[in-house]
Amino acid sequence: MDMFVSSKKLFIRLTAASAALLLLAGCGKKALVTAGDAQVFDKASPELKQMWQTALEASKTNDYVTAEMVLYRLSRPELTPEQTDAINRHLTSLTERLNEAVAKGDPAAKAAVVELHRNPPNRQRR
Repeated sequence: MDMFVSSKKLFIRLTAASAALLLLAGCGKKALVTAGDAQVFDKASPELKQMWQTALEASKTNDYVTAEMVLYRLSRPELTPEQTDAINRHLTSLTERLNEAVAKGDPAAKAAVVELHRNPPNRQRR
């Protein structure tokens, strides 16, 4: 029962985050990724720190698929509000950059969109 409640809470959080991402992406405003976001996982478990660093590195190299997949896997109910906010800001920023790259005709960005549609990172696992 507790696992169901935790899964339900996580689903609600991810749904809310996805809705916020869609709204922010549609507003034409840049997501505010803060300098403090880099340190938000400093006190987290080694596993979470590694996932966060992997997502940041993938984002820096415009590896959109890896960055988005890792950020969604990193979204967990036990995160602090600051960690959840940082993930949401990075997902929003990543989505904006991906959309801009697609609009400019970037073939790698177009391939990333195809891959993300084929294997959405927020799909519920069975």
